[in-house]
Amino acid sequence: MSHIFRINGYDEKDCLLNGNRFLLANGHIGYRGTLLEDRKSKMPGLVLSGVYDQHQDDWRENILFPNPLHMMVLHQKKPIHHELSLDLEKATLYRRSEYDAYDLSSVRFVSHADDSLLGEKISIQAKEDCELTLCFGIDREIADLHGPHFKEMKFIRKGKEIAFDGLTNEGLHLYEKASYALSKGNAERLDVTSSFATISLKAGESVSLTILAKVSEESIPELPDLSFESLLLASQNAFFKKWKAAEVHIEGDDELDNDLAFSMYHLLILGDEKRCRSIAARGLSGQTYKGAIFWDTEIFLLPAFILFHPQLARNLLLYRIQTLSGALKKAASYGFQGAFYAWESQDQGKEACRSDNVIDPVTKKPIRTYFAEKQIHISADIVYAIDQYIRWTGDESILDEGGREVIYQCALFYASRSKLLSDGLYHLLDVIGPDEYHEGVDDNAFTSYLAHYCMDLSSQYCPQFDLSPIQEVLERFYLPKVDERGLLEQFKGYFSLEDCSVSTLKARLRNPKDYWGGPNGVATKTQIIKQADVVALMVLLGNRFNQESKEANYQYYLRRTEHGSSLSASMHAILGARLGDLESAYALTKKSAHLDIMGGDKLFAGGVYIGGTHPAANAGAYLSLIYGLIGLHKENGTICLDPKLPKPIQSITFHIQEGTYKVYQDGSYEFQKEAKDD
Repeated sequence: MSHIFRINGYDEKDCLLNGNRFLLANGHIGYRGTLLEDRKSKMPGLVLSGVYDQHQDDWRENILFPNPLHMMVLHQKKPIHHELSLDLEKATLYRRSEYDAYDLSSVRFVSHADDSLLGEKISIQAKEDCELTLCFGIDREIADLHGPHFKEMKFIRKGKEIAFDGLTNEGLHLYEKASYALSKGNAERLDVTSSFATISLKAGESVSLTILAKVSEESIPELPDLSFESLLLASQNAFFKKWKAAEVHIEGDDELDNDLAFSMYHLLILGDEKRCRSIAARGLSGQTYKGAIFWDTEIFLLPAFILFHPQLARNLLLYRIQTLSGALKKAASYGFQGAFYAWESQDQGKEACRSDNVIDPVTKKPIRTYFAEKQIHISADIVYAIDQYIRWTGDESILDEGGREVIYQCALFYASRSKLLSDGLYHLLDVIGPDEYHEGVDDNAFTSYLAHYCMDLSSQYCPQFDLSPIQEVLERFYLPKVDERGLLEQFKGYFSLEDCSVSTLKARLRNPKDYWGGPNGVATKTQIIKQADVVALMVLLGNRFNQESKEANYQYYLRRTEHGSSLSASMHAILGARLGDLESAYALTKKSAHLDIMGGDKLFAGGVYIGGTHPAANAGAYLSLIYGLIGLHKENGTICLDPKLPKPIQSITFHIQEGTYKVYQDGSYEFQKEAKDD
């Protein structure tokens, strides 16, 4: 069964959502799923991964190129019929639009065979005799969130080709070239970047425009001397191999099967396989969150890639290894030893998170936040990912390539950051957990347990280092304990906060875009949380807690979690499935898988636009299914399954590196080992 994501009808208010839904990308570049005729207000974007720029004192963010896939028919009206179709298995976008006098169709790709190439072929067929004027070329208006990022833009035109040489504010040259080939008629030059052609068509006649474009970080690129069709086929074949290696099929729930295919597509278009770059929190869907790398990558994306694309998982870890110097500098800047990784990491591990990350939607003034200073769990998240990679792949060579140093320096940071109190124990004070709505708390359970885990791992992986300062802290490190109810307090004093419902807080909002956290947020003095730190902890370090405690905390925090983060639902789904709450686990898995289709997640944090795709939710849907409902895990180095499939699911077939599993409703399963090439 092929998977096609399709929408019918044209509604201008959906342009931003469709830009995300129909995103094409290959890990290096992304192109938002906007229409050929869309201009700056509808946020088209040719996005480059891992390259950043800052304009004056504004936010430093990833860079958009001038838009090469631009064409419009003058005096074009609203279409009578309009359809967009994304072939999820071949990473190809198709458009069909019917107008009064003609039909317009197009096919677009971002190449998976040449990661700097993209293209689109547009065909117009007359329904009656008509004369059409087409305008096309590179659109110089760039929809930057915090730009402009090119202080100099030079365009050179030669025949059908237009070359671009852009100099960023930080002194980096970036290059682009595009070609425009009409099948009939002659194009006349409007200016250096655009052309027009007036074409007379008889009923039944057609004209096509073929656009090919490449980007480069080194020099003006050369376009391939091959047909559009051959370039498209090469891309489709390359992507289909990725698809088959990760394919999941759900029998009995067609909606979830299709939604998960959509999520898997949005995962598989990410990850730069050639360059040492990671995956941003919003993937390649734009400049939201400054194109920076968050903990999402290590805790959500990497566990998925470990199973079906371990080489990419390895590359994600190499990014952290190669940005260790930035983490060392950040720790030193706060007066600590070791490695404190950036909460929002850019090139060289630079911290992109600012104190004005959130804007009050009413006053329009920044809300002071402390994410960069106090979300210290990021370093332990990275160590956790290294350990998981080794456990699942057996590849310990990552340690000798810098992983060992990362583990040691992160452990040293927590030893340095811990404070000895009068109880004779070392505590982590004044931190922010994954919840984020509660800032500057002490003894956050998630942070403390992950830090302890990180320091403990250093003795396993780093025996050749001086571990004495780490061991001193580790032996007297405070870990919050479960109470007589089996509950683990999210942080010291949490249980004494107002206990109310999510709906109660929603009624207190001044503005739908209000930020719930910060000093005066509606959630700050209550037990309502953005995402459940304790639930996430019991998923990641489940062997530290017994079944009764997991059950008690799952039920307690489920009712108090707003799910204000796209990361939240999957952690509840995984733990719920392991505890046998299949109804909730099933619903939350579907919530994660459907998120980017529905587009119902928050578009604003305070007054700041945070829209885009949600790779962590896409990965979370997969993890909820594989690690949750299917119960994939390892025991003594052996892969084991503990399936608990909710009705109406009859079976799930999934592919990982080891081979193909088919799991049935009754808990039985089949395995076919992956054939290895000689």
